Amino acid sequence: MNRDIPGFYYDAEKKKYFQIQANHVATPGAQYSKDSVKRKRNDQVKHHKRVQLNQRIAKEKVRKSRFLNHPLISNEREIGSRLLPPVLQQERQARIYVSQFNRKTLHRFEPWPDYSIKQVLRNPRSGILIASDPRYRESHSSPHNSMPFLTTKRVCFPDFEERKWTYNRTMERVLLKEAYRLSSISLSHTGYLLATMDSGPEGDSFLSPRMLPGPDDQGDYQWPSFFSHPIRIRTTPSLWCSAACPIGDKALFAVGTSNGLHTLEGFGSHWTVSQKPFPSDGHSRKHGNQQGFREHGNSSHASVSAVEWLNPDVIASGMRNSSIFLHDLRSGGSAARLQYPHSVTKIRKVDPYRILASGYNSLQMFDIRFAPNGLQHKPKPTSRSHTSTRPYITFPEYSPDIISDFDVSPELGLLASGIYPSPSPIWPYSKVLIRGFISASDDRKIQLFSLQTGELVPSPLSQYQYSQPINCVSFESGEGDVGMGGPHTPTLLISSKATVDQWVW
Repeated sequence: MNRDIPGFYYDAEKKKYFQIQANHVATPGAQYSKDSVKRKRNDQVKHHKRVQLNQRIAKEKVRKSRFLNHPLISNEREIGSRLLPPVLQQERQARIYVSQFNRKTLHRFEPWPDYSIKQVLRNPRSGILIASDPRYRESHSSPHNSMPFLTTKRVCFPDFEERKWTYNRTMERVLLKEAYRLSSISLSHTGYLLATMDSGPEGDSFLSPRMLPGPDDQGDYQWPSFFSHPIRIRTTPSLWCSAACPIGDKALFAVGTSNGLHTLEGFGSHWTVSQKPFPSDGHSRKHGNQQGFREHGNSSHASVSAVEWLNPDVIASGMRNSSIFLHDLRSGGSAARLQYPHSVTKIRKVDPYRILASGYNSLQMFDIRFAPNGLQHKPKPTSRSHTSTRPYITFPEYSPDIISDFDVSPELGLLASGIYPSPSPIWPYSKVLIRGFISASDDRKIQLFSLQTGELVPSPLSQYQYSQPINCVSFESGEGDVGMGGPHTPTLLISSKATVDQWVW
C-alpha cells in the first residue's frame, strides 16, 4: 500500500509520486495542481463508494437456483423463466382487441317492404357488399304470387374516392330476383359468387355462379361481358349449403344437397358438377351399390346440410342424421369421422384439424386427430339411444332457444354468435337463452367466446342491444386490399333487418 506523503500525489496509473503545485504557479491545465489533485481524489472516493454499493446489491440480491431450471424439473413456466405459449399470447391479445371494439353503420339498404338480410358478404379485393333477402310471401291471390318464396340479392359498390370503403353515395343494384328459396351464397377468391336456389315454382333447384366486377385504375367497376346472360345449372336434388375453396386457379365450390355432397368447378360459361361418394357402407354394398351410397331419397341419411373446406383437398360435410364425414379430392374417398348430438346446421374451420359444428341448442368443437368414437351404423338424432362423439371443447354458456348463426376468427381465436331467425317458413322474432333463463334484455345481442377455453369474452359488442333480430354474423380477416381502402385488422360484420354494421378497433 502506498503511503501518503505531504505535498505529493501518487498517480496509480503511472505508479509514481508527483509534487503538488500551487495554483498560481502551475501552468493552465496542469494535472498536478492543487485543484486538479483535489478533483481526482473526490472522483476516487465516489468511484470507491459506487463499487461498494454494487457489491452490496449483488451480495444481497435473491437469485433463483439453477436447479429449478434443470430440464428434468420442467417448471420453467411456473417460475416465470419462460415466455407464454403462443396460444395464451393470442388469448390476451384478442381480449385487448375486442375490448376496444367500436360500431360503425356500414350501409343501410333501401327500405323495401319487409326487407331483411339473411346473409351478407364483402369481397376483400374490391369491397363489393353482397346481401340476400329470402322473403316468405303469404299472399297467393295472383298467379305471380303462387310460390311462397321470393329471393332478392343485391350488391353495393364502395366509394372509391375515400381512403376507407364507404357506401354512402353508391347506388345499389339488384343482382338476382327469383321465386326461389335462396339456401346459400358463397364467394370465391377468384371473384365468382355462387347462389344456390331451391324450392322453385316446379319444386326445382339451380346453381347460379357469376363473376363480380373488379375496379380498374380509375376506380370504375365493369361487369364481365357474359353478365347479361346469367348462368343456371339445373339440379335434381334440393340444395342446402355451399362453401368456396380457399385457393386454386379456378373457382371450386362444395355444395351440400339432399342427395349428398357435390362440387362445382369452372369459369365463364363452362362449369362441371360432380357428385362425391358417401362413406363406405356395408349394407349398401350387399345390395350392389359399389360406391357406398345409401339410396334413401331425401331422408336424413343422404342430406348434407353443412360443408366446410379444411384445406384445398379435404371437405368436411355435416348431415341431417348428425354424421360428419370427410371427403378427400385426391383419393376420391370419404370417411365418417364424427357424430353430432343433433342434426348438423353449420360447420366452421378453426385450423386444418379443429372444426366447430352447431345444431339445435348446441355448439361443439372437435379435433379430427383424435380416434373416432360414438359412431353408429344408422344414427338417429331424435332417438334416446343416439350417441355422439366426445367434443374437444364445449361452450357451456352457449344455449340459444333456436338455431343461431356464428362465425370464427382464427386470427383472434374468437367465436361470435348472434340470433338467427327460426327455420320455419315465417321468420318470427327470437330470443336467446343465456345462463339458464330467457331474458328479453339479453335479446338481439352478440356473444364472443374463446376458442381456447370456450368461455365468454367481455366486450362492448356484447353490451350493445340491437333494435331488430340479428340475422348474420361474419368475420373478416383484414387481409383485403388496404391500398384501396380495405380494413387491415380483423373486422366483424353484423346484419340486423336491412342494416349492416361493422365492428372494428
